[in-house]
Amino acid sequence: MAGKLTPLIGPDFEGDVVHYWRDDGQGGGEIVSQQDVAPALEGNKRVQNEMQRYQKQDYWAEAHIPDIILLKWYNEEGLDVFDKNAWPQVQRKLNDPDWRFLRLRPGKT
Repeated sequence: MAGKLTPLIGPDFEGDVVHYWRDDGQGGGEIVSQQDVAPALEGNKRVQNEMQRYQKQDYWAEAHIPDIILLKWYNEEGLDVFDKNAWPQVQRKLNDPDWRFLRLRPGKT
C-alpha cells in the first residue's frame, strides 16, 4: 500500500513506538507502527555478555521484548505476554532461535 505516512501518536520519548496513518486513497487506510529496536537489542547483548555478574542475584529477567514486537505478536497471533495463561507460548517464542536476541541470559526458559 503506497501513501504518505501521517503521524498519529508519539514518540513521547526516545525509543517509543510511533504510530502513523497511511491513506489508501479510497476512503480507507491502515495504521503503521514503528520503533527503533537497536538500542534495546544492544542492551540485551550487553546483559548476556555480563551474565556472570547478574547470576549472583536471586532474580533476573528472562528477556527484554521491545514494545513493537509485543504489538506484532498480539496483532499477528493474539499473543498477550501479560496474560499468565500465555506463558507456555511466550516460553516457546523465547526458546526459538529466531527470537534469541530478546533473551537476557543463556539457556532455555
